[in-house]
Amino acid sequence: MSGFQVDPAALLAVVDRMSEFDSQLEAHLAHARSSVAALGTSWYGDGGEAERSAQQQWDHGAQEMRDALARLRQIAEGAHENYSSAAQTNVRNWG
Repeated sequence: MSGFQVDPAALLAVVDRMSEFDSQLEAHLAHARSSVAALGTSWYGDGGEAERSAQQQWDHGAQEMRDALARLRQIAEGAHENYSSAAQTNVRNWG
């Protein structure tokens, strides 16, 4: 038999940390948007255009990260569910 083991509680803790990270990321992004918005229209010309372009790239990258994080969270939750179910089945069958 393989030496492969899974700790469902640790797996669930990873899922929780992913959720916490997602919340923290959103808070940081909101703060950055607020800081830029506070500048209002004082940024204009090349500087303003560069900032808007950079903000679009930032927002796009952040959305990609959130999407990837959501997929990872789904995979980890599914793995937790599968391993927990398998363990319960083994206990029922072999008590």
